[in-house]
Parts: sequence; C-alpha cells; structure tokens
Amino acid sequence: MRAKREALKALFTAISENKVDRDIVDLLLLINSIKGVYTTSSCSGRVGIIEEPKIGAKPLSRWIIKKHAPITFEEAKDSLKDAREGIIFLKAQPPIFHIVGETPEIGKKLHEIGLSSGFKYTTFKALSKDRVLVEINGTEYLTVPLGRDGKVLITDEYLEFLINLANEMLERSKSRLPRLEQNFKKLKKELGEDELFYELNPPRAQYI
Repeated sequence: MRAKREALKALFTAISENKVDRDIVDLLLLINSIKGVYTTSSCSGRVGIIEEPKIGAKPLSRWIIKKHAPITFEEAKDSLKDAREGIIFLKAQPPIFHIVGETPEIGKKLHEIGLSSGFKYTTFKALSKDRVLVEINGTEYLTVPLGRDGKVLITDEYLEFLINLANEMLERSKSRLPRLEQNFKKLKKELGEDELFYELNPPRAQYI
C-alpha cells in the first residue's frame, strides 16, 4: 500500500507538471486505478536523434531531437546542425510500461495482458512473494548510426528513408495501445478499482 501511494503521488505530480507523455496519460490513470496494480515508469514510444560520447555511455548522451510522434525529414535535417561531439544515432523506440502487480497472480495477469496486446517483448523484471514487476515492451526498435563528431556521413536520400522507416515503426507500435487499454479495462472489471487512487484525487479521475 505504501509503495503504491508513493508511486501515485509521483505520477500525479508528473502529470500536473506536464512531464508525462500526453498520449498515454489516460491509459496510465486507468492502470493505476486498478486494485493491486501501479506503474513506475513509462514511455509512449519515440523517434529521435541522439549523440553518445562513446558506445554504452548512455548517461552522458544528448538528444538533439526527440518526439513521441513522427518527425519530418526537415526536422531531422535541421536538428543535425546541432550535432557536436560523439556518435550520432537515429533511434525509434516502442511504447514501454513498467507495471507492478502486488501479488504473483496479478503479475501473471499483467504479463498475459502485455503479450495478448501484441507487445512481444513483455517480460518479468523482478519477482518476490509480494511484488512482481512486469515490463510491457514492443519489438519495434531501430538504431542507426548517422555520423560522428558533428559530421553526417549519409546522404539526404538515405536519411529520408530512415526517417520514414522510423516513423512507420513508431506508428505500428503505437497502434497496439488501444488494445492494451481495452485489456486493462477488462482487468479493472475483474480486480476492481482501488479506493486509494481516488482518495488521492488524481487529475481527470472523473474520466477513468
């Protein structure tokens, strides 16, 4: 109960500060309104261009453009003017949700929901007798090097091809979100709603 209370407070604060991807706010509220279930971190999927000082140096990486929606060739081309140091990558990443089930039985249901909704990389990330963390994740990942130290080493034609491909992968992965939402609505009917969620007066609770 205490862990969910803290998770809900963090979520509601993030929503009020516009730090949550807008296209999954209602889905996150739905998930967290279910008895025995809460989220820790989530992303609605994104396309962007990032600089990494060296392979594996993720904490020091710098996004020069990042959107949770398709980007245009012009946006990508313009962003590359800001590239300075490190390896330049184009990335496409699918939606990802980290969800806690407060019993092993609920954890199994979360895992089944992820898979049945088309998120084939859904896995158990942490298991204990009273807590199960499930990662609901898709397969549509793309990482392509574009250049290094501010110098782009591919043609505009190839860049445009990559942008179109990345956008297509993002849209394909996001297309599963309505199915995921429907499956969580079914789970809410099965498990019931959590009084704690409404007690903390979340934003837009009247719609959940």
